[in-house]
Amino acid sequence: MSKLFDMSGRVAVVTGSTKGMGLAMARALGEAGAKVIVSGRSAEVSQEVAEALRASGVTATGIPCDIADSASVQAFAKAALETYGRVDALVLNAAASGVAGQILGQGGDKLEEVIAGNVRGNLDLINALAPQMIERRDGSITFMSSIAARRASPMLALYSVSKATIDMLMRNFAQTLGPHNINVNSINPGPVRTDFSREALWGDPEREKALSANIPLRRIAEAEDVAGLALLLSSPAGRYISGQSIGLDGGATA
Repeated sequence: MSKLFDMSGRVAVVTGSTKGMGLAMARALGEAGAKVIVSGRSAEVSQEVAEALRASGVTATGIPCDIADSASVQAFAKAALETYGRVDALVLNAAASGVAGQILGQGGDKLEEVIAGNVRGNLDLINALAPQMIERRDGSITFMSSIAARRASPMLALYSVSKATIDMLMRNFAQTLGPHNINVNSINPGPVRTDFSREALWGDPEREKALSANIPLRRIAEAEDVAGLALLLSSPAGRYISGQSIGLDGGATA
């Protein structure tokens, strides 16, 4: 059974992985045996996080990447392949939250900003890394989407539009890359306890209590909950799962 989740000999890239969900996913993949490339916008922080992972027994390298900058994405892909010679599992976690607010009054410039951070960079990175997966007929790609992709959001309207776009991008890549033995999926989390969401979601105990009351499991997710699903989709255990937007919301959308 353990071989189903064995990532030994495989290389995993996790973007936006210097903290929060990204770091939890990088750690889980590394503890399963993968060589992990962690990445954030800061080269110094990326290297510090990789060093901390190595101290815990994980094989890790830190390479910076600004997912909203096309030149940075291309440089990152080149460096990743030069480091380990291949990428087997690509987890696309880096994103931009965009501007808060309802859809009315949001201009095209704001939409372009959100699309650059949440969609375009992921598209560029897949196009840079997928060819070597196709050549080897082996690989997995996991997008980080959101529960927001499934319903309108009065407070993060453009963010929800971008995440819905991510889910359709995933489906198109699943259809295109499937014949090459590459599975492609997206994870759609609900509220997750991270530093990023502290102020908006759980920093106030009463707000967290009210939020949890609307979730059947009666709690918000922890970063490790997301990491478990990312490991499944990146490992041999998930090799026949493809084209799926998988909710990770404690039953909130049931």
